[in-house]
Amino acid sequence: MARKSSEGSGGGGIAPAQVLQAWAKGRLPGMALICGQETALREEAIANLRKAAFRDGDGGMAWVVLHGPRPGSGDAEPLTPAAVLDEVRTRPMFGDPDDPKVVLVRQAEGFFANADFRDVFERNLGEMPENACLALEIADPGRLKSTNFYKKVAAAGGLVACEPLRDQWGNDQAGSPLVEELERRAKALGLNLTPRAAVALIERSGHTLGVLEEELAKLALTLGAGGGKAVTVDEGQIEAICADTRLVGAFEFADAVAERNLKGAWEALGAVFAKGLGDHKKPGRVVSNESEIAMRLLGALTFAITQLQDVRALIDAGRSEFDACKEAKLFGFRADKARRQLRKHTAQSLRACVEALFRANLDMRTGTDRQAALEKMIVEMCRA
Repeated sequence: MARKSSEGSGGGGIAPAQVLQAWAKGRLPGMALICGQETALREEAIANLRKAAFRDGDGGMAWVVLHGPRPGSGDAEPLTPAAVLDEVRTRPMFGDPDDPKVVLVRQAEGFFANADFRDVFERNLGEMPENACLALEIADPGRLKSTNFYKKVAAAGGLVACEPLRDQWGNDQAGSPLVEELERRAKALGLNLTPRAAVALIERSGHTLGVLEEELAKLALTLGAGGGKAVTVDEGQIEAICADTRLVGAFEFADAVAERNLKGAWEALGAVFAKGLGDHKKPGRVVSNESEIAMRLLGALTFAITQLQDVRALIDAGRSEFDACKEAKLFGFRADKARRQLRKHTAQSLRACVEALFRANLDMRTGTDRQAALEKMIVEMCRA
């Protein structure tokens, strides 16, 4: 018997930690999307899906894992939607016939690059067998988010949101989503992070939850936590035990230069060329090509300086700082940051910064080492 899809309440999806409660045995969705770039959250959602379906068991033959097609891989027989749907509808030969069946498709992005494939899944969304669940793991949903299929799955309660746990401004202070998740996972290992320790761990080891989990495990092992023993962790222990693997982003570098923080800018540039350039919106992604690094840094810095020039021009024309920031569409902490940076600049120093940008770009085009050209530019801009 096929089940018809039911309209749920969620448009934004449920969190991985909520899957076990939301999808307890008997309430599995017919089709689920486990979407987002944070690998650790996708793994947590999959583990909780298995627990929701089979409680303490592993599911046996009723838990089936497939791998989606890889565009351009040249696979002789790539997985098709028809083969996936056939698997969902086929009951296992052994086991309790009343137990649910779950088919998990890893790396399912390849299906949704093809509109015809997506349409097949959409047509079958309300026709999935009773007591069966098709779960599609998608690291980067891309344009899928704007499709009717995605919205229908979300409305039916089948969407699990596994996006990076940073707020839209990239703040990592006490109470932020990433800090709260880090503290939750630390407690599960017997670690009580002080508020400053959680922030220090992110500053030291980066924003990828999987990497942070590895550092938590290292802390628990080193400090003897677990087994009913709770250990409080402070900032000093973070610095002594955890690896310094944090990646610097292009706008973090630009902010240091715009604030004329020579030491911070030097350190940021050194970290970028030593470890690669990070992107807080895409945890785990590292840009290591030096040409691309240089262009991204110049682009972020050009944006930051020209924005300051716009605000400075408005202030010089008689606008208040508040009105100038508002007219430049800068609000909240961005406006505060712009006001702080403007106190260290005049219209003349900002013009000198633009000239230094052009010289650095020209130097790199004429063969100067990229890092050396950027180092020279930093000195000129911070001393302008």
